[in-house]
Amino acid sequence: MQGGRWLLYAGNGDRNLYLKEDFTRTFFRSLSAGGLPWLMARRNAGVGGILCLHRICHPKPYEFGSQAGLSVTPENFRRILLTLIGRGYHFLSMSALADRLQNSEGAQLEQLICLTFDDGFVDVYAEAFPVCRELGVPMTVYLVSGFVRREFPVWSAGLEAAIAANDTFEFTWEGEELRLNARTMQQKRDAYFAIASRFVTAPPDRIRQACTELGVRYGIDFMALGCAYMLTPAMIAEMLASGLVEFGAHGVSHVSLGRLENDDARWEIAQGKRDCEALVGTEIRHFAYPYGDRESVGAREVGFCRELGFSTAVTTESNTIFASDRHRLLALPRLTYNGKYQNTPLLDLLLSGTLP
Repeated sequence: MQGGRWLLYAGNGDRNLYLKEDFTRTFFRSLSAGGLPWLMARRNAGVGGILCLHRICHPKPYEFGSQAGLSVTPENFRRILLTLIGRGYHFLSMSALADRLQNSEGAQLEQLICLTFDDGFVDVYAEAFPVCRELGVPMTVYLVSGFVRREFPVWSAGLEAAIAANDTFEFTWEGEELRLNARTMQQKRDAYFAIASRFVTAPPDRIRQACTELGVRYGIDFMALGCAYMLTPAMIAEMLASGLVEFGAHGVSHVSLGRLENDDARWEIAQGKRDCEALVGTEIRHFAYPYGDRESVGAREVGFCRELGFSTAVTTESNTIFASDRHRLLALPRLTYNGKYQNTPLLDLLLSGTLP
């Protein structure tokens, strides 16, 4: 502690993270080379899967935080689609998947894939949509209404921008003064995740307040970043008019619902639905739980989605889809395609049920 502030040194933790990622890539390749996906698929592949993606882009050098893992290159995205088409998978919207599962009892289902995109990033329109339109592949895009309407700060982008521009990052959180070294890229990355972990578990008001304080301190307009990163109403209208894209809700402020009080959690889901219906001009039938893990989704959140009339809701429970999932349409699993491992046999490991 120096001068009343905690000085946090980045370095060893970040190097360990790089080593872990390298080990994971090697591990994935060894699993595939040993034929494990082929063996696992016999029992665990189910009838296909719901792929969870976020951004389709080449991350910028300053996008060293969560954006790196969320980003799949346009080249790899096209390769994924062509691979799945070549293997005979049938692409469905979430509406079509719900109908197929509800009518699946006693029926033999073909291999199915749903492409879902979380948050509503602009490159889903710029990069993913043209490829899907060319190949006739349907998409489901879950919108964070506060981001798309420019009413809630895109905090991850602002945090990256602030850390990228400074060699030392100072931050106040709940009365605690933090000062983090951020001179090297390793230190910047470590600093980002040290702060982001606090935002992930915070309520919306605390996130908004922190972004306001950081904006004043570092001269960053967090709200304006929505214009650079998120879809516009015109883009949404064009995608909807194509007949290939349906939209779902992903909350107002992308907060962990399970950590909110009852009224606040229900409001996040209900208001997100209303906002998206105003943006899209049609009924919103599908929901994606922000973060989607066990701390963020439980029986309470599923109950809210049932009460509000959603047809499906998706989590980040990592699993393939089985016909029996017709009994849990409001808590469906998804297969998150992590951009850090896109140059590995990740697709095979996910769809075979090896990783889940």
